[in-house]
Amino acid sequence: GIQESRRTEEEVHVTAQAAGLSRSHGPVQLLRFSPHLNAQELKLMELPSDVLEALKKGDRVVVRGDPSDEAVLCTGNRTYELKIAETSNALLLSPDLFVPSNAQFQRFGDGSLVSSQVVACLGDYFELRCCQPKTQKLRELLSECPYKGPEYEGGLVDLGASESMDTFPEGVQKKRKGPHKYTVEELKERVQASDAELLESLEQQQACPVDGFWRVFDPDYRDRVVLSILTLLEEEDWNYFEVPLEGCMGKLLQLEPRFAIEHCLKWYGTAFTSDMGEAFYKLSEEKVCQFYGEMILRQGVKFSYHEFMKSWQDSVPEGMTTSLHQLKGIALTDMSATPPAIWFYPVTALPQDATERFNRLFSLREKWTQADIEPYIRDLETSSQSLKALLLKHARMSTGPKGEKVFNAKRTVT
Repeated sequence: GIQESRRTEEEVHVTAQAAGLSRSHGPVQLLRFSPHLNAQELKLMELPSDVLEALKKGDRVVVRGDPSDEAVLCTGNRTYELKIAETSNALLLSPDLFVPSNAQFQRFGDGSLVSSQVVACLGDYFELRCCQPKTQKLRELLSECPYKGPEYEGGLVDLGASESMDTFPEGVQKKRKGPHKYTVEELKERVQASDAELLESLEQQQACPVDGFWRVFDPDYRDRVVLSILTLLEEEDWNYFEVPLEGCMGKLLQLEPRFAIEHCLKWYGTAFTSDMGEAFYKLSEEKVCQFYGEMILRQGVKFSYHEFMKSWQDSVPEGMTTSLHQLKGIALTDMSATPPAIWFYPVTALPQDATERFNRLFSLREKWTQADIEPYIRDLETSSQSLKALLLKHARMSTGPKGEKVFNAKRTVT
């Protein structure tokens, strides 16, 4: 036993010298490979500090996406791409390796031999990169069953993403391919975004909870409700910046459900309470003008710019002023055409992938000013990638004839 221990120590010393390693304080650890190396079930992941802190606190951290999606990892408020990074050095996993910060490390004398078992040998690991939430699927899911009004709701079957066809009676199964409605929990299972980002995106897409399901209003139905509100204001001679909530309800509830009226008031205005405790809404001039401009643009392919601008101003409530900046990210113009033209082109029509987005934009227009392109890429900005960084990566900058910044494609547009 003693002779074997000495011989082993001598062998370790010789091997260390051959490798150019010097003696150090603490034990010498001998790595022994398990006869059942497990490289398939054990994986390494490099964690950003906020993800590590979330795990330490016991917060929920989940991997999200459909089987056909590239996986993302989500904390409560951030989304990360989950990528495999390869390494040229083998990564050895040992559950019983001692390090100086370990209290047990101090129990061993200098040069003591301690055996540690290697249970896996890996050539890659997962790394996380903070990314923009992938909410394109949310738009697709919500568009499956837009809310068109109470008169259209009677025949709908509530089929969520997690339901099985086997749980529905015969006859109902045939409707499985019809429109779906989704709860927030079902959306979390399908949309690659953190909980906070999902709720923020639902608000940005003007979604509304209806009987426990998140829905977007069909554009025609939204127009119907908003026009009912604006018409009522004219009839009652109410101030657009002081719209009484209960006054609206008293007049419009016979036409539309309460949640629809209040949802439109919230989207196009700001709630406040009077000194008497009454609920009011202050309508946004910019959003109301934008509403009328979008409603007109959706009716045609292209419009004469000057004719549109006149029709638009004539359509808005008296006292409100239209301006082209109100349609940023909603409409495109071509002032070099004869006559100058304007047409409906919302940012929601563009791909969410940055490379595809820039490719589409430069296929529409060879050169963009910074003011024109920013509304179409602002939603791609993340904490780790600013608008400036996006433009530097995907576009080439030059100076226009008036000294303004102009961007064109860096790569061949397909």
